[in-house]
Parts: sequence; C-alpha cells; structure tokens
Amino acid sequence: MAYRGWPRLACAIALLLGMFGQGKAAQPADAGLTPAAKAELEAMIAGNTGETHFTPPGPAIDPSTLKGKLIFTIPSSTSIPFCDVVDRQIDEFAKRLGIRHEVWQTTAQIGQWVQGFTTAMAHKADLINVACGLDPSTVAPQIQEAISKGIPVVAAHTYAFGQPPLANLSGVVYGAYIHAAELETAWVILQTKGKGNVLVITAPSTANSPYIEKTIMGMFKKYCPDCKVRVSGVNAADWATKVGPTVQSAILADHNLDYIIPIYDGMVQFVMPAIITTGASDRVKVASFNATPAVLDMIRTGNVVTFNSGEDTTWLAGAILDQDMRVLLKQPLIKDYAAGIRAFTKSDVDAAGVPAKFGVGYGDSAANGYDALWGLK
Repeated sequence: MAYRGWPRLACAIALLLGMFGQGKAAQPADAGLTPAAKAELEAMIAGNTGETHFTPPGPAIDPSTLKGKLIFTIPSSTSIPFCDVVDRQIDEFAKRLGIRHEVWQTTAQIGQWVQGFTTAMAHKADLINVACGLDPSTVAPQIQEAISKGIPVVAAHTYAFGQPPLANLSGVVYGAYIHAAELETAWVILQTKGKGNVLVITAPSTANSPYIEKTIMGMFKKYCPDCKVRVSGVNAADWATKVGPTVQSAILADHNLDYIIPIYDGMVQFVMPAIITTGASDRVKVASFNATPAVLDMIRTGNVVTFNSGEDTTWLAGAILDQDMRVLLKQPLIKDYAAGIRAFTKSDVDAAGVPAKFGVGYGDSAANGYDALWGLK
C-alpha cells in the first residue's frame, strides 16, 4: 500500500535541501559581475588609460596685466615630492607669464603655516594659495585676516568634489580624489570578478577622507554588492606605526582577503612589508592613488601592487594658476574643476619612466592647452 504522506514528505525534503543550499536555484553570493556592470567598469578604466586629454577650465583669458603680481603658495608640506613637483611647475608657468611665485617651506606644522601667512602679508602678496592638502579650516583665522586686508585666498588641491569649502574663500581648485576612488574600486571589482574580499584603509585626520570613503563604498554597493568590504582608519601621523599592524591583523584574521585599497599611496610603503611578512603576497594585492614613483616602480617590478592612478601634474599646476589669475582679473570663477587623471597598470607603467618620475606619462596636451588658453602661443 502506498503511503499517502509521501508527497508532503517530498516537499519537506525539497524545502530543507533548499534551505541548506543543496539545490541549484539562484545564488546571489556567487553571481559575480553582471555583463552590464563589467562593461561599465571596463569603460571607466579604458577612458583613463593612456595620455590625458586636456579640457580647458574655461574661456581664454589675457593675463598680461598681471605681470609683476606676487602669488604666494603655502602647501601642507614641501617635503612631499608631489607638492614640490606641482609648485615647480607653477613656477615655470608663472615665469613665462611674468608673474612672481613664492612657495613657503613647511613640514606640515601648523605654526609654520601661520608664519607663512605672516610672511605672505609682509611680502605684500597679491594672492595666497592654501595648497596640496592643507585644510583651510586649520588656518581659518589667518585666511579671514588676509581676506580682510584685500588679499584673496584660493584653496588649491585640498577639497574633494562634494566637500563643502570654508566660507569666504576666493576660489577652489579641487583634487581628483573622487575620480581616483572610482577608478581604483572599479579595478578591484574587475580583478576579483565581483567577489572581492577587500580592506580599505582611510585617513580620518585628512578632511577629504570621508568623501573618498563614501565614493568607494558607493561603488561597491552599486557594482559589487556581494563583495566583502571593511574599512580601517589610520591618521596620517600614524601611518608609519599603525598601517602595518592593521594590514597584518586583517590578513591573519581573514585568509580570504584578496585586495587592499590604501586611499593614498603614501601608505603603500607600510602596507607592503605586512603583506610580505605574512606570506600573503601571492593572494593579497594592492590598488591605490597618487602615482608616487616608488609605487609605480612596484607595479613594474613586482606583482603585489597592480594598479595606481595619478593626476597630470602639469594640468594641475596650470589649473591652480589659471584660477588664481581669474581671481586677480575678477573674471568669473571656474567651479567644480579638477585635473585629468591617468590609470597605470603592469601593461603600461613604463610610460611613467624607468625608474618612474612624477609628471611623466601624461603627454603634452595640458601644456599646449594652457599656452593657447593664456595666449602664450
């Protein structure tokens, strides 16, 4: 005699099998990248591969009446090679225009920044740049004093898109932080086929860090919801002592970790020893931003750092000077403008030089573009 409960028992067994993953129904965790997401991310990387293509910040200007004017730049630190390169390129442009440009020497000390404002005013500067990551809020009283004396102040390469600037600034030139965050995240998602296990290292003490983090997490949410992502914050002053232990702990705690995104490549020198000492260099890779030559050389000679992007320093230097001149000429200001960016991978990192150098590999389109924009041709 047939048991009348068999149909119900079969249904129950089928249900239990489904609960324990024995069936072959849709399994989102194994879905990986959709074709549409893959195409979008590949296009994002491809659009930033190779030499940059200059887009002028605005209409042409005539800077001839600015000859003899003094622009005084106070960077976060002149010991940062990137800042030094950009300052020197501003120098080169300014000399051709007959504009004087002075750079205040600092080592990231607030007392030095304050003294820089005192010196700029004593030198009768016509405009002051707060530059290369120096957060204007840390010198807000000095900025207000300069503006009250008729000296405009421009924040140059400090803010990320979407970050509210300090009130009363005379102008802003944005860093390409958001674009860089999109690119490095796109690369990681593609390389892990949408199944990444990622550690993001931020720098909470840096004003633009939260906006970079928000962009990275937004990219993962949009294109890789099944990626496992955790964030660890290490303040810039602690990179040398805390980045390594943070990475080592993450690797030992999760043997499936496969990518690390330090949001600034100044952290990479401290990330690498932790990866090597834990014996994880075959599985844990690194993607970052700023195209520091030492990190680009790691891409060229090794297999741990696989991606880095950098701003065209000629484009950036010109963007800063262009905004300065528009302020001095009382021309309409350029809003939401940042320099072009280039991605570097193993396949094309040689374009940055062997060994790599700042500002190499981006082409001449920015230099030629500014010549035309300012009537230097």
